[in-house]
Amino acid sequence: MLTIFEKILLGHLVGDYLLQNTWMSLRKGSQLFPLVIHCLLYSVSVCLFTTFNIWWFIVVFLSHFPVDKFSLADKWLKLINGRSLEVFFKTGHENISKDNRNEQMNYRILRGGFTSLVYTIVDNTIHLLLMLLGYYMLNKYGVL
Repeated sequence: MLTIFEKILLGHLVGDYLLQNTWMSLRKGSQLFPLVIHCLLYSVSVCLFTTFNIWWFIVVFLSHFPVDKFSLADKWLKLINGRSLEVFFKTGHENISKDNRNEQMNYRILRGGFTSLVYTIVDNTIHLLLMLLGYYMLNKYGVL
């Protein structure tokens, strides 16, 4: 028997990775329609693994929407002076000397890959924490 965390995690992974295509991924931060489609598919995925309850569906949708719309993971990373994607894109070209250009470019590629990994983990953590909080709140008040 799976725990609620395991069910939420599976729904999250399917909704955020298996059901999200490039069109949604690249536009969800700047266009409303791709973001809404992604959040709807995501919410259905989480509910398939957990429970179909309208209040739970709304909590999942509303917890996912701002995290993706405003790239809250990157905002958190900037706040704690972590490996922000935005900062990397702005400054990742710095410190590449002409003498060691190939070595420095390889380092930049590795640094970019690690920055992306950190961003992904922070993003996933925010999504999961918000859903768990929402689930326990709904459960506490007898909605689930």
